[in-house]
This record gives sequence, C-alpha cells and structure tokens, in this order.
Amino acid sequence: MVKVKLNRVAFEVALSRKNLSQRDLAEKIGFSRSHLSHIINGRREPSPVLRRLILEHLPEYTFDDLFVIEENGSNVRTND
Repeated sequence: MVKVKLNRVAFEVALSRKNLSQRDLAEKIGFSRSHLSHIINGRREPSPVLRRLILEHLPEYTFDDLFVIEENGSNVRTND
C-alpha cells in the first residue's frame, strides 16, 4: 500500500519563509485549521486536492520537497 505524508519539517520551513501560520494557509486553501493540523501531524493522509492546493500556495517548492511517499511502511524516493 502506498501512502503520501507531509514532510513536516520541510513544510514548517516553507511556511516560515512565506511568513504564514498554519491557520493562514488553511484559510487560503479552504480547509479547516484542525484538518490541516491532522495532516501535519501525520494522523491523516493529504488528499490529492489538498496536496495540489498546498503546492499552488507554496510555488517555490515541489512535491518531493514537501511530501514523502511510503510504501509498505518504508520511505520511497520519487526522484531516483
């Protein structure tokens, strides 16, 4: 099974560089702060729509910068 998770450290750095809070980004992308918090903390997997919206609002970053693909519990690099 393949799962996509947010790279929390990279995401928090990206928000800091844009001077955005989690709440600010949640409002901009139309998701609740609590839903975004669950994604950041790894309790929920980001949907393709949410991933696209995050990338649209953080255009300096790529999918590989902000997300990690896990297959059967191990990390898979997508840029090999």
